[in-house]
Amino acid sequence: NALNAGGSTNPTTPPPVTPPVTTSPPPQTGAGCTATVSLNSWTGGYVATVRVTAGSSAVNGWTVNVTLPSGGAVTGAWSATNTGTTGTVSFRSVDYNRQITAGGSTEFGFQGTGTGPGATPTCTAG
Repeated sequence: NALNAGGSTNPTTPPPVTPPVTTSPPPQTGAGCTATVSLNSWTGGYVATVRVTAGSSAVNGWTVNVTLPSGGAVTGAWSATNTGTTGTVSFRSVDYNRQITAGGSTEFGFQGTGTGPGATPTCTAG
């Protein structure tokens, strides 16, 4: 009786916590290309591997722009020709990997000092 004498109260429960929803842009489905980068980092440097993927049409030549953090620099590249070494660096296809079949991909890489790129690279076909 003593427990019931206090009246009735409903316990309150906080609303359930839901994780934040993150969305990424949809993959490119038309002509053109996309690029993704993966890093192998160590103190003071890194090696970046960049995958270039064609859209629904074949690609004949591509350019990938990568923005490096302040203080970072490209010290070497393979399977692409770079223009610039700091800030926004452009990498262009070379003769043996310029043609990518629709939906196909190729890779190139570069080594750098400092911290590797954090932003998604941009790819332009042609």
